Parts: sequence; structure tokens; C-alpha cells
Amino acid sequence: MKTIKNIKLLSVLFFAGLITMSCVKDDDFDTPEINTEEPNVTVNTNVESVKSFYNGFEPVLITNGDNPMYLEAYVVSSDETGNFYKTLVIQDSPENPQHGISISTESTDMYTLFEPGRKIYVRVDGLYSGEFAGLPTLGVLDGEEVGRMSIIEFEERVMRSNEVAELVPNIRTLNGVSDSDLNTLVAFENVQVSDSDLGEPYANLTNTFSVNRTITNCERTAQIIMRNSGFADFKNELMPEGNGQLTAVMSKFNNDFQVFIRSTDDVNFDQDRCLEDDGEPIGALLFEDFEDIGTTGNGANINLPDWTNVNITGGSERYEAREFDNNKYAQITAFSSGEAVLEAWLVTPNVDLTGAANPKLSFTSKDGFNNGEALKVFISTNFSGNVESATWTELTATIASGTASGYAPNFTASGDIDLSAYSGQSIAVGFQYIGSDGGVTTTYQIDDIAVFDE
Repeated sequence: MKTIKNIKLLSVLFFAGLITMSCVKDDDFDTPEINTEEPNVTVNTNVESVKSFYNGFEPVLITNGDNPMYLEAYVVSSDETGNFYKTLVIQDSPENPQHGISISTESTDMYTLFEPGRKIYVRVDGLYSGEFAGLPTLGVLDGEEVGRMSIIEFEERVMRSNEVAELVPNIRTLNGVSDSDLNTLVAFENVQVSDSDLGEPYANLTNTFSVNRTITNCERTAQIIMRNSGFADFKNELMPEGNGQLTAVMSKFNNDFQVFIRSTDDVNFDQDRCLEDDGEPIGALLFEDFEDIGTTGNGANINLPDWTNVNITGGSERYEAREFDNNKYAQITAFSSGEAVLEAWLVTPNVDLTGAANPKLSFTSKDGFNNGEALKVFISTNFSGNVESATWTELTATIASGTASGYAPNFTASGDIDLSAYSGQSIAVGFQYIGSDGGVTTTYQIDDIAVFDE
């Protein structure tokens, strides 16, 4: 009788266990908390010092004699969705970070131990400090590059703290990022997907290639690349239509800043989208995207009303109308021009800044087969059609550079150039190209020229 009672009790416990298991919805189990002893290490270096070992060219061995070197940092990346691959990105503080670095490793599924906000300790002596395509990186030596450390070495060097901090991203503007932001968590406010990428998925539906999507501000005067992996589990989702805040890990590929999201939770575009007014950015006093140059023919000289397109060194080469991938722009090059000295100007119509409280200039540029700087941008308050008789002041702008082979993959935003010193005046903007067939022959493409009141 006692045996039967025990059997009944075991049966009840068994079915109770089944009921408890069935209450877990969709088999969505949280990663179990792992309680460990806090690593017993002496922190004697930091991310900034580790980065400072590298001074360009080949990676540099991190060493301090026979003394071990440990840094502490906080994880900002996550490979849970597949948008980060064999990379752990860390920054020096959970809030107001000053420095970050990318750890290159063969390890995968690191999110199970090293989720965003997790404090870690890294033994860095014996590793190499360098850059990969301009991005500060920590790893092993692989030829003349920073390579991935093995899984075993990663597990030995990277130690998990019990502390998980709340990450507070640095607020940045699309054209206000710098190298100091690399490998840190940043946030951009009042931004949205570019008009050209609207309705597109995060990445390719039919292959695993990574894709660049463009994020812009309301005025369409500044932009940044969002890089999405073809292995990301959100690749088939459509880019959101609204406007809002983007949180991301700041990165770089050669001369192009780009951002990586950890998941679509980083894209909080829950506000109404900023719309264009007849194709022009909001607040535009002048806007030219060259979409109306198609009637002049691809390769013909730019000939737009009230614009000046002139060669002042006696040759025939001028800014030409060009089109590629359904986008039209102005292009200039000295290559095969036959001109020993080529100075060409493309000048906007005069723009009246009367009543403009905070006028600014922006444009985008792309370089190709770059063998030297040849493009500058100027402003004049007395231009009346003759470039040589006007007084010109050079403006500080970001112009595409460094693409020695082929063409840059994307246009580079100039940044919002402050014209407040010219408020109340009439101004013209001139794009000066100085090159030489047989000398500097860099090709430049210019697009989306805007003067606007912010």
C-alpha cells in the first residue's frame, strides 16, 4: 500500500513538472545567470593606452617587460542576431566613453557570456594593437595585419565580471562623428532612412552579402552608412519608414564612417517621417541634385539656368553631366583632357541670405582614381558671372579622398558648413578644380548641393 502511494506521488510530481515546462512560451528561454567569482586581477592599463601603442603602419606588440597588463572595459556589441561576426567591441566606460577598441577573435556566440553592458577584464600583453581598415583593433599578428586570436586564447585572456552596467550612448549628429567615437556606442536623434532606401530590406534577400543603407537627417544634408550583414537574422525585415533615434556601434571602413546595430531594437523610428517639399530639403534656399540634367545627355557639359560652368585656363574641359545607378551628378577630371593646366569652376546662382538666421551649405562628393587633391569649395559675395573678377574665400568642407583605385562606393557628406557670417548678404558658392593631364587627374563627382536655413 505504501509503495502504491509513493508511485502516485511520483506521478503527481512528474505531471506537475510537465505543466511547469509547458508554461514557458515559445521555448524562449532566457540565458541562465552564471554566478562566478570576480576575477582577481590588477588593472594597470586602459583602452586609450592600448590604442596608443599603434602609431600607424604595421601592428605593434603590447608589452611591459615581464609584467602582465590588464584593462577593464564594457561590452557594447552583440553577435546574437548575426550582425557582428567574430568581433567583440568594448569601450572604457558605460557612460560618456572616451575610447573603444574592437577585439578580433575566432570565438562566436559571445553574447551568451558577454552581453552589452557586461564589464570584462582583458589581458593585453602579448597581443597586437593596430587597425583594420582604419578601425582600432586588438588581436594577434597575421602577416602585416591584426588577426583573430584563437578561441582558446580568447577564453584565457577575456574574463567576465559579475557587473552589468547600463550603457548610455553618446549623442552625436550625423556629420559630427570623429575617430574618437570609433568602437563606442552612439545615438543619433531625429534621423531616418534615406529616400532611396525606403522600402528596402536591411540586407539582401537572396544572398549573404553585406549591404550599406543610408541614414539621413530631416533636411537630407547629412548622412551616414548603416552596414548590415547578410547573415543577420533581421536581414529580410524592411527598413522602417518613420523618424526617430538610432543607437549603434560606431565603426569605419577606410575613409567612410559607418554604424552597426545590435538588433532592430536599436532603430527606434516611431515618429512621423520628415517629408521633402517638391524634392528639396526642408528650409532649402538653393538645392540642386542634378536630376534635371538628363536632357543635356550623359557626358555633356553642365548647362543649368543661372549656373556658371567655366574653364579659365583656356581649355575645353568643364564639369560634365553624368549618371550612374539611376543617380545624376556633376563630374570633373583632368584625365585624358590633354590640358597641361586645367582650372574649372562650377558656380551656383546667387543666393539671398536676407532673413536667414542660421544659413548653412552642404553637398556630397565622391572621388575616383585619386592621385592628389584637386577640388576646393569657395564662397563669394560679389560674384556677377565672372569667376576671375570675383573675390573668393575658401570654405572648410569634408571632400571625398583616398580612393586610389576605382571609385568610392558612396558619396561623402561635406558636413553642414556654417554660413552665418554671410547672413543678410547675397552669396555664390564655387567648386574649383585644379588638375593637369599627366599630373593630378583625380576624378570628382558632386551632388546634392544645398544652401539652407536651419
